[in-house]
Amino acid sequence: METSENLTVGSWDDPFLVEEAYEGIERRVLCFDDETMQVHYTVDEGAVFPEHSHEETRQTVYVVSGAVELFGDHETVLEAGDSFIVGPGVRHGVRGVADQSELLDTFTPRIESYARQ
Repeated sequence: METSENLTVGSWDDPFLVEEAYEGIERRVLCFDDETMQVHYTVDEGAVFPEHSHEETRQTVYVVSGAVELFGDHETVLEAGDSFIVGPGVRHGVRGVADQSELLDTFTPRIESYARQ
């Protein structure tokens, strides 16, 4: 990740962090600054990101490929090309319903625990 004043550049090939968030879910932190964070998730079929909420963070999610079930305070199935925004305090989780799904998330403000190695 390359950072200068008012510009942060991330790379798929050289992400800040790659980790298994939960069984069958890979988290790839692409880039972040003091206010915003971009994260890519790969979600296997049947894998579950448990229900949770963020106290202060707004989360915007774009489904790049595949499909996921959103559950918690709201329930729906989202497919490639769909997006959703989760405000602070809204309970949410996802379950993979396609062979493999890809999500691109933007967090504002960033998730501090994802910004540490």
